[in-house]
Amino acid sequence: MSRTKNNESSEAELQKSFDQWDALYEFGGHDPFWPDGVNLNLVRNHILYYKKQIEESCEPENYPAIYHRESPPEVSQDYMARADEIRENAKHSLALYKQDENYCFLLTRVDRIDPKEAKRLCVRNVINYTKSLEAAIASDDLVTMRRHENSERYLPSFEQCAQRVRELKLPENEQLSLFSLLLEDEDEPWEEEESTMSMNF
Repeated sequence: MSRTKNNESSEAELQKSFDQWDALYEFGGHDPFWPDGVNLNLVRNHILYYKKQIEESCEPENYPAIYHRESPPEVSQDYMARADEIRENAKHSLALYKQDENYCFLLTRVDRIDPKEAKRLCVRNVINYTKSLEAAIASDDLVTMRRHENSERYLPSFEQCAQRVRELKLPENEQLSLFSLLLEDEDEPWEEEESTMSMNF
């Protein structure tokens, strides 16, 4: 009885592995660090394993139909499904990042924030999302580009980081600088008025 259950389990897992391989090859996966080729070859190993399990647990005439499907070939480790689509989506995301008002705000503020605060708020890390994607596009790094296919995964980070930066108190020297500018603006009309009064007198 247990032998039959093992056969059924191996058959089900073999079918599942073939389905997984087909989907990975056509649509790709979502692994953030490894190309599809790496995962395809892992799934291929699963297929070979379950076929071996079937061979060891039943006679050839009793092999299930899925066993007779040809095992997939080993593919290049660097293979990526939807390569052109990923490239186009990544370029679109990069354009959105660069136009984002919060990202632009962070660029203008990052060098004016206390380094400890910038590190605490991960400002440079957030800014580097854009720089990393730009470098990935230049080097055709499809794995990194795939992480950015959906810009909505990263745009909220710009907004949240910018909000935290806006809540920071200005450094004392910057406050003084702004105060001085305000005083200068207030003095200018007075000087003009005083000059006019002197001329009239």
